[in-house]
Amino acid sequence: MRISSYLRKLIILTLLIGAFPVLILGWYSYHYSSQSVLQQVEERNSQVLRQSQLRVEQTLKMIDFSTTQLLGLPIVTKAIATKLDIDDMEIIHELYKHLSSIQTFELGIKDVYLYSLEQDWLITNSGLDAYNQPGLKEKLRSFSGMSNGSMWVSGNSASIQGAEGMVELNHAVINLKKWPINASRPRGLIAVVMSAQQLSDLIDSDPGMGNVFILDEDGRVITHPDSSLLGKDLSEENYIQAVRAQTEANGVFSGLAGESKASISFRKSAYNGWTYVSVVPTQAVTQQATAIGRTSILISLGVLAATVLTALIGSRRMYTPVRSIYRSLLPDKEPRPKKDEFTAISDRIQGILSDQSKLRFELAGQQQQLAEFLVRKMLLGEARSQGIQERLADYGYGYTGDWTLMRVLLVQIDRPDSSRFTEQDRDLLLFAVSNIAHEVVPEGDRLPPIVIRESVVILVGTKAQSEEAFKEAVYARAAEVQASVKSYLQLQASIGISRSCTAWPEVSRGYEEGEIALKYRARLGEEVILFIEDVQPARRKEIIYPKTLEDELTGAIKSLDRQRAAEVLSLMMNALASEEYDHQEYQMSLVRLLMALIRLLQDSGISHHQLKPDGDPLFEELLGMHSPRDIEEWFNDTLVRPAIGLLEERQKNQFTSISEEVKQLIAEAFDTDLTLEKCSARLNYHPQYISRVFRQETGISFTDYLAQYRLTVAKRWLKETDLTITEIALKLKYNNPANFIRYFRKMEGITPGQYRNNLTG
Repeated sequence: MRISSYLRKLIILTLLIGAFPVLILGWYSYHYSSQSVLQQVEERNSQVLRQSQLRVEQTLKMIDFSTTQLLGLPIVTKAIATKLDIDDMEIIHELYKHLSSIQTFELGIKDVYLYSLEQDWLITNSGLDAYNQPGLKEKLRSFSGMSNGSMWVSGNSASIQGAEGMVELNHAVINLKKWPINASRPRGLIAVVMSAQQLSDLIDSDPGMGNVFILDEDGRVITHPDSSLLGKDLSEENYIQAVRAQTEANGVFSGLAGESKASISFRKSAYNGWTYVSVVPTQAVTQQATAIGRTSILISLGVLAATVLTALIGSRRMYTPVRSIYRSLLPDKEPRPKKDEFTAISDRIQGILSDQSKLRFELAGQQQQLAEFLVRKMLLGEARSQGIQERLADYGYGYTGDWTLMRVLLVQIDRPDSSRFTEQDRDLLLFAVSNIAHEVVPEGDRLPPIVIRESVVILVGTKAQSEEAFKEAVYARAAEVQASVKSYLQLQASIGISRSCTAWPEVSRGYEEGEIALKYRARLGEEVILFIEDVQPARRKEIIYPKTLEDELTGAIKSLDRQRAAEVLSLMMNALASEEYDHQEYQMSLVRLLMALIRLLQDSGISHHQLKPDGDPLFEELLGMHSPRDIEEWFNDTLVRPAIGLLEERQKNQFTSISEEVKQLIAEAFDTDLTLEKCSARLNYHPQYISRVFRQETGISFTDYLAQYRLTVAKRWLKETDLTITEIALKLKYNNPANFIRYFRKMEGITPGQYRNNLTG
């Protein structure tokens, strides 16, 4: 009999489900036991290493303290400055007694050297000078230049070739201390020699659990269970390099010690720079876990066999209901598909489920569109009040029936970034803002956000909240939407909020109030959240229009003073924004200022269409501004500066025209009694104004220009005619010929007669 496809899969799955945990458990038992043993050993070694360090450093510090006390004795400080010889046996004996006093059995001190660098004598256990080891003085003197006043060195790094031979201090630890201790050129020196064996006795070491040893700052072995390694440089060993590379003062890590894996614990001493190291081979640690691992494997195999048997029996019983359903859906008359039972059953009902899913999706999409359409009609006041709640419930918004208070929020983008967006992108940005509002405001607190003109409108509601609490909650939601728009779109947005509504017919009023609240941006600035009850005055306030500032502004424009005009404009904008009155009155004040500036241009014969020949109407642009800064910049860029430029150009053209007309009059009437007053009468300007303009354009006065012109005519007549000098003077309206001759000589340097003779000669 062929085994069913699904039954076969069920048996395999059951076996996997039963066998996998058993195998994992067996592996985990072995792994955990190994790691647990290793961790316990590492913790034990860390404690042993710490205790060993404490014992060693306690001994070293006692020796350090004893030498400090010894150097502080008056007899010692006096002796260091004294030249000792055989006649000073009493002092020598006293010094020797003090040196012997610190060589206690507990400290394990091998020898003590007291060396006077100033008087060049050395006292040790062997006596004074001559009885000491050859070259020892030179060795000790070499330490006088050490930077520290007190330090510990190992004997392996202390051996030196002296004048009298090699001084050996093998396998010893030496404490060196200068006197005075911080002097750069000390007068004396004391050295305490301690054997490495004494230090080894202070270290707890279990041969079966690895080695514990000490390294000096150069990586040389100070103490080690294997005496053959004393003094050996281990700094090239990989695990020692790893220890020295660690920045922590102590730690544990796994590595290779020689050819075998090991657990390495270390502690770095801040006292003398030594490193305490414990090396435990991993093989020695895991031997205990091997027995546990064998037991775990045997148990796992037994459990696995029981699991297989249970899987076979249980799978057949679990398959019985599936076989019954399969046979009922696929009668024996129909051919059996080459699939497992669940796949065949799934194929049978897949078509029905697919059709249901499509129908449900289409219905949900239509409900969303219908809900948005209904909300739009309510906001615009086009929906009938009857049946609104029932329709909302049909569209999936039945929770609105519990709302007791509602408010309308209008979100508008203040000013798109022109470097990133254009006006054509505004619809796309509004759609993005609508999506943000849809995500930020919880669904149970709102109806679907919709876009109306340049605003995203959100109708929010609440149940069982007071007016104050609802207002605070609405403000929090509005601030969250505003912050999200700035975070995701990098755009500033302002939000206008209506008064509370208690019934659906009031929603249209709420929409209007939200629009009105947003208009107060023109006075309060951008990126604001405005409640209509906070910004709209409770009663109308008398308008105080700054007429004085308007007069100063028009005066500055007439005077062509750009800086003063900008300053007065800023003062006027601040004055208008500081008044607390209705936004319509604020806009009327702005329109009044606009009319005053247009009237100024018209009085000067300039059409306001010259300001923006191809732009939008000025009134529409002004009323479309939202922030005080934009309004001030618009007045300055669109009206004030262009108006001053047009007035400057007109004045320049006017000055040029007046000067040319005066010159023309002089050319036509130079031989008459022409005066500035007669010219002003002909041109209909004040004489002083003509005089100022003429001088500004020509650089000379009217009288000087007339005299120079007559002089030019006189020179031409002297050259081209036979008129006498007297006749010329009379024609040019000089009172007498002498005045003419005097002026001619002043300007030309010669008389008229000489000028004519020079021309004919």
